[in-house]
Amino acid sequence: MSPAVKPDHHETSLADAHRFARVDEEGHVYALASAPAQTETADGAAPEAVHVTAPEADGVAAAHPETAEAAETPGPKAAESYVGQFSGASADEALHYFTRKFDELYNRALLLRARAAAGADSAKALHESLRHIRQELTDGTWVGDVAALSSLLGEISTEIDQRAAVEAQEAEAVLAEHLAVREQIVAEVELLAEADPTTQHWKSAQARMNELFEAWKAEQKKPPRLTKSQEDPYWKRFRAARNLFEKNRRAFFASRDKEHGDIKAAKEALIVEAEQLKDSDDYGATTKAYHRLMDDWKALGRGARKTDDAQWARFRAAQDVFFGARDKINAETDAEYAENLTVKLALLEDFEALMPIENPEAVREQYQALLNRWDAAGRVPRGDMKSIESRLKRVQDAFHDAEKSHWRKTDPETIARQNSMLTQLDDAIAELEAALEAAQVSGDTQAIAEAKEALDARRSWRDMLK
Repeated sequence: MSPAVKPDHHETSLADAHRFARVDEEGHVYALASAPAQTETADGAAPEAVHVTAPEADGVAAAHPETAEAAETPGPKAAESYVGQFSGASADEALHYFTRKFDELYNRALLLRARAAAGADSAKALHESLRHIRQELTDGTWVGDVAALSSLLGEISTEIDQRAAVEAQEAEAVLAEHLAVREQIVAEVELLAEADPTTQHWKSAQARMNELFEAWKAEQKKPPRLTKSQEDPYWKRFRAARNLFEKNRRAFFASRDKEHGDIKAAKEALIVEAEQLKDSDDYGATTKAYHRLMDDWKALGRGARKTDDAQWARFRAAQDVFFGARDKINAETDAEYAENLTVKLALLEDFEALMPIENPEAVREQYQALLNRWDAAGRVPRGDMKSIESRLKRVQDAFHDAEKSHWRKTDPETIARQNSMLTQLDDAIAELEAALEAAQVSGDTQAIAEAKEALDARRSWRDMLK
């Protein structure tokens, strides 16, 4: 035990023992009703001398009422009470025997006070120890300063009461913490139960629900245990939320099982159609049919994993048969079209040599002849078709753009409109030049700036039209 709470030690001195009792020539011990006035305690007050009778021990005659009467010597002092006899020993040894037991009880009281100060035990346990000491003090037989011990026990009782008040506050705080944890658990369970069943991730949600239930059971085992009235409201909410969670989970999986059954039946029909088409040699139409079947397959969504994977394997196998045969035919065809590709690549170089096309009329005849040779060259392998068509399209777009530009420049109506607008702009420019000259003469800086801005805009428009 730390020095701060190390208990004191009480020992009745021989002088104090003589104040509390006397011993006659035969070793009989008598407790005195009060101590001699000349002896004072450490605080300056004369202690009250009290006694009780010692219990029976080896070599000691325990005192009984009839024994006490027989042992009294003629002319005993008034207010004395017989304690017992310690024969064959000196008076000091007799007194020491009957005070030793009292000192042991007193030291137990001091140890109890140290335990209370150190907070080594609960207030309930300390009160129980205090009760035992008081009971022993009342029932036992002693020689010693009983009043001082009684006063000490009163002080200890007050200290234990203070400790009990602190424990009560701490218990309330712990209880509040336990209730807060229960509230947190219940709130999360309710959140899981109220989630949308169609978007709930049921596997992780079920795992979390199990964790929360284990957390609830763990809280039940932690001290202090809640009373039924404290725990019931939380448990009812927990149970109701968990029941709702299970109800939603069962309903979701029942609905999903039905949905998976419908998907399975629909995909089975698609598989039958795909297997019927796998040996078709109408490659164009059948390719479109397989694309439609694939779109329908995707639109149905996923079914049960095991069933869906097996169905997809069958569906894909039918496609592989058809597309394998088609790709083989296409490869043979592409080999036949390899020469056509060589011809068209050479024609593309001639097309691109016409670029840039500034005068379409000058190259029209050459351009048209190249197009005729292109058409006559025939089909090319499918893998090269996109690249050569895109190169040809760039030349065609350039030729068409050149034709449009040439038409805009040579169209009589366009020229007439352009000339009319040029005339109007010339008139406006002349007016603005006159206004600028007048503003410069007057020195009006704002008018000069406005006239210059308007004049620059009209001149820009005229340059664009011209």
